[in-house]
Parts: sequence; C-alpha cells; structure tokens
Amino acid sequence: MIVCVLIPFLALRAALGPEGERLREPVALAPQHDEAQLLGEVSPTAHELGVRPGMRLSEAIDICPELRLVTPDPGRAAEAHERTLARLESVGAGVESDRDGEAFFDSTGIERLHGGVEGVLSMVAERLGPGTLIAAAPTRLTALALARRLSHEESPPVRVLPPEPPGSFLSSQPVTLLNGRLPGPERESRHMLLSMIKLGLKTLGDLSGLTADAVADRFGPLGLTARRLALGQEESIRPRRPQEPIREWLSLPEASTGSHLRGGLTILCDRLSGRLRATGSSARTMSLEARLSDGGSWSREVCPPRPTASPTILRLLLLPAVDQLPRPAERLGLRVLEAAPAEADQIDLIDRPEQTRRLRLNEAARQVRATVGDRGLMRVLEVEPGSRLPERRMLLTPFFSE
Repeated sequence: MIVCVLIPFLALRAALGPEGERLREPVALAPQHDEAQLLGEVSPTAHELGVRPGMRLSEAIDICPELRLVTPDPGRAAEAHERTLARLESVGAGVESDRDGEAFFDSTGIERLHGGVEGVLSMVAERLGPGTLIAAAPTRLTALALARRLSHEESPPVRVLPPEPPGSFLSSQPVTLLNGRLPGPERESRHMLLSMIKLGLKTLGDLSGLTADAVADRFGPLGLTARRLALGQEESIRPRRPQEPIREWLSLPEASTGSHLRGGLTILCDRLSGRLRATGSSARTMSLEARLSDGGSWSREVCPPRPTASPTILRLLLLPAVDQLPRPAERLGLRVLEAAPAEADQIDLIDRPEQTRRLRLNEAARQVRATVGDRGLMRVLEVEPGSRLPERRMLLTPFFSE
C-alpha cells in the first residue's frame, strides 16, 4: 500500500507565520516579483468566494475585492517540509516527495512493526500531529485523491482504501486531479486537461474508457500517460537518497545589496566548499536562499554543468542569481539539494556513444530548464516538409528529455 501524507496550506501557513489565525480570512499568496502574476495557495474562505490557486491577480481582485495578499516565504515552507520528511524517515519509511507539503511512501516494509497498514497510519498521525491528512491506497494518485477527500470530512484523517481496483475509485474523480502529476511543463498538461474537459472528459472514468489509440491520436504521449494514471498503472515508489543536510547561513550587515551581497556569497562558497571536501562529496544541485529585510524569503535553484566543490566555480554560478534579489536581504544561505561523490565521472566498460550522447543531452536540457525555465528550451519539429508555406513546414515545440 502507498501512503500519502498531505499538509494542507503549508506554503500559506509558512508565509503567515505567527499570524496563523488569518487563515480564516480571505488571504492568498502573492505572486513572486519575477514570475507570472498568478496567485499561490488561497485560504478556504477565499476559495469559497471563488478565488483559485493559479488565478491571475487582476481576476482574483475583481472576484474578491477584500482579498489580502501575503508575501511568500518559500524558505520557511521548505524547512517545515524537510522536518516532516525527516520524521517519516526516522520510522524507516523510504519517502518520495516532489513538492512541499506532500509525501508518499510504501508501507510494506514497516507494516509488521506497527500492526498492519492501520497501525502505520496511526503512528504517522501521532508523529506528525494534527492538521495532517493521511491515506493509504494501492497507487499514489488513489492515495492522493483519498487524502484530499478527508479535508472535506469531519471524521479522523486516517483512511485506507477499501478492497477494490484503483481504477474503480478513480473513475469518479475529476480529471483536474492529474494537474501537476504529468511529465513536462505544467502549463502544457494544464492546457491538455482543459481541452479534455471541453471535449466532455470530465472524470478519470471518461478518460480511461477511451481506447489507447483514440487518446494517442488526440492528445499524444502526454495523453497516454494520463490514461495510464487513470487506470491505476504507476511505477514503484522512488525514495529519495538519504544524505546529511549541508547548509550554510550568513547574517548580513543591515540590509545588504550590491558588493555586500557578493562578499557574503564569497564567504558562503568558501564555507560550503570546505564542508563538501571534508565529506568527500560535491554539489550537483544547489539552492541560493535569502531572508528579505521586509519579510518573506527568496530562493533560486542552480545546477552546475558537472558536480563540483570548487569555491571559484560555485561563486561564478551563483553570482547571476544574487543579482536577481528583489529586495535587500538580511541573511544569505546556500543549501545542497543533491550531492555527488567527489570524483563523479566513471569510466565506461562498454563504449555506447549513442547512449552517452543521450545522457549528456538530457543533462544539458535539465540545466537549461533550471536556469531559464521550461519555455526556454524548444525543438524544431517538421510537420509538412513539402508544404509551400514556410510556417507549415516546421514549428517550435517544448523539448522533453528522451
């Protein structure tokens, strides 16, 4: 059984901090300064008034003039999420988590320690405390749907799916449940799901009832992936690799900008490089974080071309990110999200040039997306090579890793 752990409104609670009682008011997370003007999480009161996450700011204000915006604090939300994952891993669970406030793990390995699935869920609920939604089902999507349903019920937030095929339970769920669960840019999957709704495919049962050929003809590979999820066909849990948290923080004098920030970044890179070399590792993915002077936090993810522990290379990679700070910062931090051995390159016993080329191309694509976003990497696709109209011969499409 796959156990789903949800912490509702984690990002909004982190941004509100000690003013948690404001969650009963119409409040929402404000957009980041350098991103699309779309709302983040919204409170239950704002949701009842018609405000939805991902809605444009101007539209939300028109619907709910009394809506209050809260400055996002992704750093505090990430710390709260990391504490939750650590508590789950402390009981022996191999946790998979791709977004804050959400985690999955396979209960098979620890069921005998706690008296079955119900015992595992009760133990997790006791460890995490109130306000956590927990459910168990044969697949991730089924467990997620079951946990979300608990937020609308008054019964205790611990549930196990009755003995029935996952597809039977999912058939009544809306197709919007797949939002954020499909590979590739989220904008593309949202557009595909909207097209499904317009065509009358409002539930996952409507989607799974179609043949694979019909779905592939209309929606392509992304539609086939959505159909497999609707049928309850998923891959096994991929637990994250346990590693010692490597993080460095530096308090800055007053509200620092410009040269003060660059000097602080140099100090942080030297400290982080020393810790990496002491543990015989290198940084594959890092996060530059800042605590802003007027509240809230800011973060940027950076991926080196190759795993490195060199302070000079780290500084050169992070300097452009420092210049993107929206406001003066009080604290600056560096966190290693993914580590690699100090000598990350290995000699191939068998020469496979095509496979090596594909791996390098996928790695380069990942680094470009991390730097400029999903829409910054496109590929040319031939549509009608024999057409007399140049715009019909080829078009630009998002590049997906092979």
